[in-house]
Amino acid sequence: MRKILSYIMITGMALYAISCAEPVEPTSTNMSYGDWVVTEYYVNGQAAGSGGSTSSTLVFDRFTLERDDSFVLTDDNGFVYVGNWVATDTNLTLTAEDSTVFDFAIVFQSYEKLHLLQTISNPTAGDIQIRYLMNQNDADEY
Repeated sequence: MRKILSYIMITGMALYAISCAEPVEPTSTNMSYGDWVVTEYYVNGQAAGSGGSTSSTLVFDRFTLERDDSFVLTDDNGFVYVGNWVATDTNLTLTAEDSTVFDFAIVFQSYEKLHLLQTISNPTAGDIQIRYLMNQNDADEY
C-alpha cells in the first residue's frame, strides 16, 4: 500500500511540475500555426483601417499557416493565394502556386499576436511599407 501511495505522490508531483511550466513562445523558424486575421494595418506610417475596410489591392485580410509548410492567403478583394511558406529568424516568405511571392519582416510574434512588415518597391510610387497587426483566429472555419 505504501508503494502505491509513493507512486501516486511521484505522479502527482510530476503533473504539478509540468502544469506550472510556461509555454515556450514561438520563434520565427517555428511559426505559430493557424489562422491569422488582420485587425489593423498601416501604409507608410499612416493608419489605413481594419482588414477588409478598403479596396486597396496591396493588403490582405487573413492567412492560414499549416504545419506542412503550406498557406492560404486571402486579400481584401477576396482573391485567394495558396502555396508554401518559409521562415527565417527575421523573415516570412510566402510563395504562391502562381509564383507570386510575399516577403514579410517579422517584427513581433506570440501565440495570439503577429506583427509583420511588408515593403513593396514601385518605380513610380517608390517604396511602400505596410505594417500588419494580426490576431490568432480561434474559429474552426476557413
